[in-house]
Amino acid sequence: MPARRRRVPRRLLGTGLAALLATGGGLVFAGQPAAAAPVRWVQPTSTSWTDARQPTTAFPTTAAEDLPVGTWEADGKKHTTRAYFTFDLAPYRGKQIIRAGLQTGETSVDDCTKPRELELWRTDTPATAPTWTDAPAVHEKVGDFTIATDRCPAGYLELLVTEAVQRAVTDGRDSLTLMARIAGDHEEAKHFGRRIKRPGISLDANAAPNVPGKLSVSGLACADGLLVGTTTPALYAEVTDPDKVDGYSGDPVTATFAWWPVDRPDERTEWTSYSMYAPTRFTYSVPGEAVVDGGTYAFAVRAADQHASSDWSPVCRFTVDTAVPPAPTVTSAEYPAGWGWPGYGGPGIPGRFTFTAKGADDVAGYRWGPSGTTNYVAADASGAATITWTPTDYGLKRLYVQAVDRTGNRSPVTTYQFTVRNTAPTVTDGNRDGRLGETREFGLAPNMTDVVEYVWSLNSGAAHTVAADAEGRAAISVTPTTANNTLHVRSRTRDGLLSGDADYRFTVRTEPFVSSTQWPSDGSTGAPVGTAGSFVLKPAMDGVTEYVYAFDYGEPQTVTAGADGTATIAYTPTEAYQHSIQVFSRTGDGVESATADLTFDVASVAPSVESAVYPRNLTGGGPGVTGTFTFRPHPQSTGITSYLYTFRGEPERTVEAGPDGTATIEWTAGSADDEWGGWNEVRVRARTAAGVTTDVQYYSFRVDPQSPTITSDVFGWQGGATVGRTGDFVFTAQLAGTTEFVYSFDGGPEQTVVADATGTARVGWTAESAYGHSLTVRSRTAAGLTSGSGYYNIWIDQG
Repeated sequence: MPARRRRVPRRLLGTGLAALLATGGGLVFAGQPAAAAPVRWVQPTSTSWTDARQPTTAFPTTAAEDLPVGTWEADGKKHTTRAYFTFDLAPYRGKQIIRAGLQTGETSVDDCTKPRELELWRTDTPATAPTWTDAPAVHEKVGDFTIATDRCPAGYLELLVTEAVQRAVTDGRDSLTLMARIAGDHEEAKHFGRRIKRPGISLDANAAPNVPGKLSVSGLACADGLLVGTTTPALYAEVTDPDKVDGYSGDPVTATFAWWPVDRPDERTEWTSYSMYAPTRFTYSVPGEAVVDGGTYAFAVRAADQHASSDWSPVCRFTVDTAVPPAPTVTSAEYPAGWGWPGYGGPGIPGRFTFTAKGADDVAGYRWGPSGTTNYVAADASGAATITWTPTDYGLKRLYVQAVDRTGNRSPVTTYQFTVRNTAPTVTDGNRDGRLGETREFGLAPNMTDVVEYVWSLNSGAAHTVAADAEGRAAISVTPTTANNTLHVRSRTRDGLLSGDADYRFTVRTEPFVSSTQWPSDGSTGAPVGTAGSFVLKPAMDGVTEYVYAFDYGEPQTVTAGADGTATIAYTPTEAYQHSIQVFSRTGDGVESATADLTFDVASVAPSVESAVYPRNLTGGGPGVTGTFTFRPHPQSTGITSYLYTFRGEPERTVEAGPDGTATIEWTAGSADDEWGGWNEVRVRARTAAGVTTDVQYYSFRVDPQSPTITSDVFGWQGGATVGRTGDFVFTAQLAGTTEFVYSFDGGPEQTVVADATGTARVGWTAESAYGHSLTVRSRTAAGLTSGSGYYNIWIDQG
């Protein structure tokens, strides 16, 4: 549905004539209903007044001047005057005048006690401003300004002049002249005189909508022999209206569609649309099953506004054709169908492809393309078509083809598959390890017959030509100046046929060679932590004077290269497992290589840790329980004299090793810590008498929190108790020596209850609200050790 356009209403707002006269003419807007049409404010083309005292003088006025009507005095002399207004009606020729209201207002009145006897008369239209003597002939009286008002002077006066304007338009006159005067004998009585504003006419005129145009069916413009491929066609028509004001919408209009089978005109069906503002486009969808394949139909459209209708449009005829043509057959001598290797033709070699649709007698053309049916070719008189298409690369290719009949109906898609031969020459690199700036030779061999020369270029450089020998072979030399390169090579036959592009890509190594006897980069584990070793750096470019290196992406360091471009850097790892080294070389001219990035593994010589009370990765001991931990040196470590160790949250300590290199410590767990769930960790390093330390051994274990158990015969997580129910909870200690329990309901304040001699306690509780509640309990000894927390979930039914 088209978007609603801005409407232009008919009637004037009741804001007084002064505001209207402030404009230069044009539209007046008011809050009218949707059926309103454009209303113009028509100003007179000329205004003037005549004076009986000066019978041969004309008094034309400007838009800002008011006009005297009746008798008045000036300088002791009596004047009797009449006012004339001429309006241009040419824009309204042939239109129906719906309403015309002449509007003015009084600027002064000689005597407000006297009745207003202001009349309006139609006169001939004078060629120039009239005088009293040559005043235009007066015809009929149009009306009196008898509007009742408590104001004097009346700032706003209106008189309907619809009949006078309509008569003038009907009579074919292009103008209307009106005269304002005081009635009868009172015209010469001073007490009835007054001055009025320059009037205007609020004019609502209507012309019938134009005959609808641009008829179409389902997007196809009406024409002789029009065919449509659907049994539910959409009929379209464009409606315009003469009552259009520039920049605004015109009248609200409707469209009546009439359609019928051409051979059965008595089956005519009409449908009238809803109203929309002109200009607009109307659509009518023919109901399903109302038209049939092979039938010929006609339709016409008539437009209407609220006052008049247009003539019917010319008839548009169309025939329904929904038969879909068969999928086409595709053939090609240059590129036969199939996947056979090595294929046919080649990149840059054109091929002819013929399309036919057997059994179809109305094929108009074919849609085709290598990635979809995006192109179109018209069929010849036999219904076939031939196109020429040139592949740009080799391999399996496809053409997608559809037959299109005269109606525009499309057939199923035929997918034609064929193989394009790789004609690009074979390129052999004669120096794969050549350095940057070093000349290297490439051998070229043909993949086409009768090759006489090759066209080649390096990267985006200039093209060169080299002749082929009797076998079609050639050799070229290139000097790469960048690390990443592409050698473009195409062969050319004696007939001038070019092959595909070999597009040979090769990389010149610039990153240095990095090696280490202690820490090879082959994935094996190297020397252990603390071993003094080295890395040897060798150049892959000429003129290398230094290397920039870093371990584990750390701070870069620089080492000077020797005369042969090599350098050695010392390295002693302090941590085990995987590490990396990053190195690039730099020449004396500041040219930098690519970065070599290698990984290597450092063997761990961290000591081992054993504990029976607190076994690795298991739960043991408990608050206040002492356990022993034994530290043993790594089999590859010698001369261990001490160990550095620390438990989580505690300072680092040292223990001396015995003659066999082992050491034993005792550690007592404190109160259980809920934050880590009881898990702890000891970190241990072995140290020699020379102060060399090994990497760290991480030993994790869990201290048994020995949380109390909680039971209740009344309350449980599955419900069963209701609000107001009272019951007990029984706490049973798991921590030896427990003297009391610390508990909290729903995360509230902690409370304490004394444990009996058996390590149990009983606490009563009343359910004060429904749904979920929780209970947290810890046990505590007389020495202040606390267990881990025990948790109990409670569900209270709503009751």
